[in-house]
Amino acid sequence: MIDWKEWALSLLFPHRCFLCGRTLPNTGWLCPGCTPPEALELCTCGKPPKECICDRMGQSCQAVVPAWIYTDGVEQGIHRFKYDGCSYYAPFLGETLAKVLQDRLGPIPFDFVTYVPTSHSRLRERGYCQTQLLAREVARHLKLPVKGGILAHTGEGTQQARQKGLSARQENAAKNFVLARRPDLKGRQVLLVDDVYTTGSTIQQCAGLLGELGALVWAAAVATVVRSPGACQGRGNVVS
Repeated sequence: MIDWKEWALSLLFPHRCFLCGRTLPNTGWLCPGCTPPEALELCTCGKPPKECICDRMGQSCQAVVPAWIYTDGVEQGIHRFKYDGCSYYAPFLGETLAKVLQDRLGPIPFDFVTYVPTSHSRLRERGYCQTQLLAREVARHLKLPVKGGILAHTGEGTQQARQKGLSARQENAAKNFVLARRPDLKGRQVLLVDDVYTTGSTIQQCAGLLGELGALVWAAAVATVVRSPGACQGRGNVVS
């Protein structure tokens, strides 16, 4: 079925290929020659076996499921999604992530979907929260409700991407993410959505907070950062 609203908008604001950035002749998401680098043969922690962090992530999260490896092309696409106003990527990324979750986890009876929040200053700057858009699309495909407002971004730290090293990222995540409210989530199975999975500090912090409320947490991300070039497939090289 044609989405006529999206088609009309694309005439004024043409879509760009998620991976290479070329202008597309229609409302699609990828050029014919661009293939996303699927994240294959990963541990439960969402990293390749040689980079396993299950001992750390398993304390707060049942599993982390990324759709792709974080290559140059994926980095550029996520940058456009987050910073260049390309919110139209959300349906594409959400559908992709939902399919990957179903393929890898099977019919886990999640109770609801939530997401890693952004700061108020970033929200004003961008006009939208990219992880909220992702969560809505994932939930739509999985036929689940979305619940925001449980986690909050304090804005007291800085951007995670600017932090160097695991300790710095963990400390920054602890400053940035807190519980905004404390509903009883005992025994509830929650899917936490993020865009990029680097050291796991953000997901670890947010999942840990949900765990304090009694939730069992699974996490999903568009892409996982890896150091092993052999873990990549598709366009681009691993981003270091």
